[in-house]
Amino acid sequence: MKLRYDRDGLFWSVMAGLAVGLAEMLSFCVSGLGVPVTQSIPIIIGGSVMFGAVLGIIMLGEQLMLHGWSGVGLLVTGIVFVALDPGEKVEEGGG
Repeated sequence: MKLRYDRDGLFWSVMAGLAVGLAEMLSFCVSGLGVPVTQSIPIIIGGSVMFGAVLGIIMLGEQLMLHGWSGVGLLVTGIVFVALDPGEKVEEGGG
C-alpha cells in the first residue's frame, strides 16, 4: 500500500509538531518560574485543547454539537478551578 500525502497535510503536520514543541517549552518556562506543575501542566494542556477547538471552528469551519460545546465548557471550568487554586510556590532547588 502506497502512502499518499499532499502539501496541505505536510504543512499541518509540521504546524502541529511546532505547536506541541511550543507547549512543552512553555511548560518548562512556567515551571521554572516556580508555578506548581499540578497547576501549570493542566492549564497548558487544557488550553491547547481549547485553542484547537476554537481554531477548528474558526479556520476549518467545523461545527460543534451540544456535547462538543459541553466538553469545551467543562474544560474551561476545569482550567478556572485549577488556576484559582493557590497551591504552594516551590522554591528553586526544591527547598
